[in-house]
Amino acid sequence: MTGAFLWQLAHPWRRGLMVLMLILLAQSLAALALPWLAGQLGAGFLESATGQGRVWPLVAAILGLLVLQAGLSAGAALLYAANAEAILAALRLRLFGHLLALPLPWHQGQERGSLMALATLEIERLGHFITGTLVYLAPLLLTAGGATVALFLLDPALALLVPVLVPGFYILTRLVGRRLRGLGQQIQSEHAAATTRVEEMLDLLPALKSFAVEPAEAVRHATGIDRLRRLSLREARLHALIDPAMGLAVSVAAVVLLVAVGRKLQSGDMGAAETISFLMYIALLVRPVSQLASVYGQVQTVRGTLARLQAVLETTPEPPAAGTLPPRAKGEVTFDAVTFAYPERGAALRGLSLSIAAGETVALTGPNGAGKSTAIALLMGFQRADAGRILLDAQDIATMPPDHLRRQIGLVPQTRHLRNASVRDNIAFGRDGATGAQVEAAARIAQAHAFILGLPQGYDTLIGDRGLRLSGGQQQRIALARALVGDPAVLILDEATSMFDTEGEAALVAECREALAGRTVIIVTHRPATLALADRVLRLEDGRIVEDI
Repeated sequence: MTGAFLWQLAHPWRRGLMVLMLILLAQSLAALALPWLAGQLGAGFLESATGQGRVWPLVAAILGLLVLQAGLSAGAALLYAANAEAILAALRLRLFGHLLALPLPWHQGQERGSLMALATLEIERLGHFITGTLVYLAPLLLTAGGATVALFLLDPALALLVPVLVPGFYILTRLVGRRLRGLGQQIQSEHAAATTRVEEMLDLLPALKSFAVEPAEAVRHATGIDRLRRLSLREARLHALIDPAMGLAVSVAAVVLLVAVGRKLQSGDMGAAETISFLMYIALLVRPVSQLASVYGQVQTVRGTLARLQAVLETTPEPPAAGTLPPRAKGEVTFDAVTFAYPERGAALRGLSLSIAAGETVALTGPNGAGKSTAIALLMGFQRADAGRILLDAQDIATMPPDHLRRQIGLVPQTRHLRNASVRDNIAFGRDGATGAQVEAAARIAQAHAFILGLPQGYDTLIGDRGLRLSGGQQQRIALARALVGDPAVLILDEATSMFDTEGEAALVAECREALAGRTVIIVTHRPATLALADRVLRLEDGRIVEDI
């Protein structure tokens, strides 16, 4: 299965890879011709004057082959670079795009460090494996096979010594390859764990410093890095063993053959031309056999990467549906006996039914675990209901393309998701091509315009990674403006005022009364001032509505 998947990955570049392979095969053929020509040249010098006439044509032929090899080598290097970079870029884009298309529940069940390692280190290794190992395999086999055939043609008796090494070569590569495969999987796992620890450290840095646990965190990371170091060292030792061992085995065989050739030459059973060619073919055989051993080790190492990549790419993305919505929905929302349970947490919603009219503002309140966030996730299409339906303007959202559905809904989550860009870019993130006037209008509604003007570069101020240069309340206002700039039919405020002080919350509530008129608003909150925005307050407990005020 892995081989078929590898072919599927390489298939779009088959023409370029085939041309590269043909160039490398031509190099191998030129290399195979050189020992024979060298033997004829040597014989011409050693023979009497009658053989001297063919020396210079042979010299010209050898020089011509050397020039051809140099040209082929340059062409192969250029073509290799072009193919390698194209394949690597395409693999990165394909994986990135697929990860974007996968549903949130899948991502929530993955280790982020493992995905980051796959998308960076491992995908690069795989790209170079396709162009730098697989394509070179056929030329290596041609060189090794051609040299072996030439040895048999020159002297079958001596050439019979060559196959004696094959069983030993096979056994050694199998044993070492098995070890390399297991080590490769462990190393990838440790790489992923190290990436995760660094990411967690950056996310939790304020907490780490607050609890003064920096030394313990450093020790934890050092322990993991030491495991990675020891595993990588073991892998390097195996690679350091297998390549020289193969080279030594072939070299020892070459020495044995040299002795045998010398005796045959001394006894007159082998001529000068055959002797020179035979020795050069032995030398030519050493390099490809040693490289083939290295290729086997690389194959074992990359198998784990292929398995992980295949598992990700074969995961079904969020499916596009056949139905569509009008350019802008009216905003009528209906939950019709909706039931949903998380795999390991039990039922979150138990036959939830509610209707929200277009333009109505409804607050959802209740204890933690009552199902408020689950209802929002289902409405956004992040999760699929186990039973029942969710309708937007009387259309089942299960029949809508997820991206089209989400463009109708503006979500302001409790956790802000801001990027290291300007204020303007973060607000316009919710709507491609938003004008400056639209960005400013959204910022005014979100009570953000005043503090933005006070920033060093106003709307062009960079806010830092995850908005760290802004206060929590300022981040929340930017998130609210971002949701509003797209002019959604439905606006969801999931604890959106949690970072506001009392004065800021009161100002937002006063502004929103008029600004949100005509828009369906769903508010998840416990704060009295925000509840005052609602036309109705629905209290949830244990996945059901227990109170409708």
